[in-house]
Amino acid sequence: MDGRASRASARAPGDVVLSVRSRPSWVGGFGAWSLLVWGSRIRNIWADDELSTSGQVGRTLLALSFVIGGAAMLVLLARARSRRFTRAEVAGVSAFAVWTIGVWVVRGSQIVAGGHSAGFVVVHTALAVVSIGLAAGAWHAARAPRRVSPELVGHR
Repeated sequence: MDGRASRASARAPGDVVLSVRSRPSWVGGFGAWSLLVWGSRIRNIWADDELSTSGQVGRTLLALSFVIGGAAMLVLLARARSRRFTRAEVAGVSAFAVWTIGVWVVRGSQIVAGGHSAGFVVVHTALAVVSIGLAAGAWHAARAPRRVSPELVGHR
């Protein structure tokens, strides 16, 4: 029997065979993407002469919720570098993921139904799809692994 087969049979029921390294990819990507997309949105808001000051402030507050959330994901990831996330950290990733998905579903529907140009709709649909995909991936990765297979412990 080769080493791979013996390690596979040593897994306990419920072990999750998911590399601990997948967490930084998803959570880090989600955080960085949110900072990039919404940070540039703030710049665009204040460059838009057609928006009133109150319109600019309201849109900026929404964008800031994503900038702060994105930065929080990166800080959280740096702090939990070589350990599993705590329950509070998982709750933070989960809350930000749900917020992201909810905002994009609502805003995406408004953009599609809003009479915007085809290019605008395509770009924002792509932003929504990537944002929702990263949010879902980060949400899943933050919760896993519940148990790490012995063969993954100590490997980087």
